[in-house]
Amino acid sequence: MVTIETKRLQLRNYKTTDFDDVFAYLSSEEVSRYEDFDPMSAEQVQTLIDEWKTMDNRLVAELKSDGTVIGSIGYWTDDEGHHCIDYDFNPAFYGNGYATEAGKALVAHLFYTLNVPAVYGDCDVENTASWKLLERLGFQRMRQLDGQFYKNDTDGNPIIIKTYLYGLERPDTKTHQNPSI
Repeated sequence: MVTIETKRLQLRNYKTTDFDDVFAYLSSEEVSRYEDFDPMSAEQVQTLIDEWKTMDNRLVAELKSDGTVIGSIGYWTDDEGHHCIDYDFNPAFYGNGYATEAGKALVAHLFYTLNVPAVYGDCDVENTASWKLLERLGFQRMRQLDGQFYKNDTDGNPIIIKTYLYGLERPDTKTHQNPSI
């Protein structure tokens, strides 16, 4: 089990009791707009929590002040071994710096606890808030990827987008590798 403390947040594994808070944002059209999922049903959120509560790479961001779960943050490892971060936060808490605080803590955990040499992130070019977050975290835009598929529209047709790929190296490494992700 993982717990990462910041000034205002605790990043930790999911718990069954997080359902109401997690459902509040994962069922939101605003949150799912740029994601590979549509607004989630109660059953989908419960399944996600059940699957992710034992995964140390999938964490919630909880306010230390009152225990409210305000977002999800984590990472995944692609087929080539690159560590990629992702995040979703409740729009009711936007504009308070929580995503930046959580992102800095997760990146530090990846670099200095898990000894990961570089971290990557990507987002839809139209998702200004997401790419600005990556840039606040120190990520550098590496390139734009055109023709990316991420989900189907309501008629079952693929939605094709453009994404920005970002990378951030651990400060004490000089790998200078361009991943093919």
